[in-house]
Amino acid sequence: MKVIISDTKKCSKFTYLFQHLKQFTTNVQLNFRKEGFYIQCLDDSHCCLFETDIKVEWFHTYDLETPDVACKAVGINLNMFHKVLNARQESQSIELKLNKGNDEDDNILINFIDGVDKVFDKYFELSLVNIDEELMNVTANDTLVDLTIETKTFCDMISQFMIFDDALTITFNDDRIGLHTSGSDGKMRTEIKLDDVNEYVTTENITLVQSYSLRYINMMCHFNKLSSEIYMGFSDSMPMHMKYSLGDDSYLNFHLAPKIIDDNE
Repeated sequence: MKVIISDTKKCSKFTYLFQHLKQFTTNVQLNFRKEGFYIQCLDDSHCCLFETDIKVEWFHTYDLETPDVACKAVGINLNMFHKVLNARQESQSIELKLNKGNDEDDNILINFIDGVDKVFDKYFELSLVNIDEELMNVTANDTLVDLTIETKTFCDMISQFMIFDDALTITFNDDRIGLHTSGSDGKMRTEIKLDDVNEYVTTENITLVQSYSLRYINMMCHFNKLSSEIYMGFSDSMPMHMKYSLGDDSYLNFHLAPKIIDDNE
């Protein structure tokens, strides 16, 4: 198996993805499928599901070398994997390989290649981690509210909400989006003007109120350099859906369960 990312912007996005994914879990399974590269994992509290699907077209080279195998899955330690990726210099491409000829591969090879003078090619070898997990079947639910907003606008706002509490309550109406949080030290609220969002689609005459963990939304915002805008979908008592587009029909998704708020608190 050999996978190569040669575009420098895509190399940076790939590294950036793993830099922040290690906030969610320690080890993860990399799935090299015929249609592309796929990761799915739950955070340690099982509140938030992360998934990224990077299509074959996103890569410079994507060769599984075993066309009869539907998926090659390998486990890695995220902290070590990111440390290695972080050793890449800006002009270098990323090459991922598995030991050829072994029925049970023991390691993954990570190479950084560049023909530029004084930029040394680097070759790493990481031991694989045994992960015995089955992928969940993630299906798209019908949404009552669809919101697309500039990434920086939304993530800057979330960082300010983090001052007061760990719960963010969002109220959706036909003509407004209200957000508020409160804690022992104070409160914060704001209203997103519909003219300031890229897209806002709701079910007619709807009032939807949902609360989510600010800590997790803030962690999801740490991936903000992947895309200039964020798509979010909301439904009653269903997980919130947040999506970053990576181009070439590739994406990173989060599914965050709503937080149950006691009205008497």
